[in-house]
Amino acid sequence: MKISRLVTTLALVFLISITAIGQDKAGFQYFKYGRQEQSLGYNFFMGADAADFQTSVKGFGSGLTDILTGRVSMDIIGYGTENLNVSLGLGYSISKFRLSQNLLLSLENGITTLTPDPDESHDYQNTFFGYGKTKLVNSSLYVPLNVNISLGDKMMLCMGGFVDYSFYTKFKSKYKVGDEKVKDLIRPSEMSEYNLNNIKYGVNASFYFTEARVGVSATYYITPFFQEGLGPEIQEMRICFAAGIGDIRKEISKEKEKALERTR
Repeated sequence: MKISRLVTTLALVFLISITAIGQDKAGFQYFKYGRQEQSLGYNFFMGADAADFQTSVKGFGSGLTDILTGRVSMDIIGYGTENLNVSLGLGYSISKFRLSQNLLLSLENGITTLTPDPDESHDYQNTFFGYGKTKLVNSSLYVPLNVNISLGDKMMLCMGGFVDYSFYTKFKSKYKVGDEKVKDLIRPSEMSEYNLNNIKYGVNASFYFTEARVGVSATYYITPFFQEGLGPEIQEMRICFAAGIGDIRKEISKEKEKALERTR
C-alpha cells in the first residue's frame, strides 16, 4: 500500500508540475544537474525495530565525513523552465551503518535475526580509534524523479522519489580475542540468503544554495531493508548537511572558456 501511494503521489506531482510549467519557454533539458550528498552526512535506521539497531558516529562509521560514502547522481533528462522543471536521473549510493551494539547477523528457520554477541571474550574496543566494530555496508544504483524549483537566483528546492537497486551488501564484525585481531565477514554473495529487499522505493528532499553549492538533504526509504516478515522491520534514512548541486552544462562551458583563454 505504501508503494502504491508513493507511485500515485509522484504521478500527481509530475502532472501538477507539468501543468504549472505550461508551454511558456518550457523545453527538454539533457544532462543538466549533477548532485552529490557526501560531506557531513549521517546514515541511520527508522521503523518498528529501529531502537534495536542504533548507529554510531564512532570512527565516522555511519557516513559522517566519510569520503567513501554518500549519494551522487546526474539528471539525464528534464522538462520545464529554468525556474521550474521535472528531471529524471541516474545515481550511485554507498551507505555505511556502524551499529552501536555489537550484533550478530544470522538465519533462524529462514528468518533473518540481528542479536547481541553473547561471547564476552570478543573485545570490540568501542572507542573512536578502536579496532572493533560491527558495520553494515550497502551499495546501490538508483533512479530519482525530482521536481526542481528555483527560489530566486541563488537557492533551489528539490523534492521527489526514487527507485533503488542494491547490488552489493556486506556485514562485517571486527574484534580482538586477547591480542589477536579477528574479522568476521558475510560477503555480498552470501548476503542474498538473508532476505534483503534488493529493489526499494523512497522519497527525498533537498534545499541548495546554488552558487555556494551547499545545502541540506534528507532521504527516506519506504521499502524495508529486509523482506516483510523475514527480518527486522527497519528502513534506511540519511540526512546530509553539505549536499551540493551544479549545472553541468555551465561547468563545461566555464572549462571551455578557460581552455580558450589559455590558448590565447
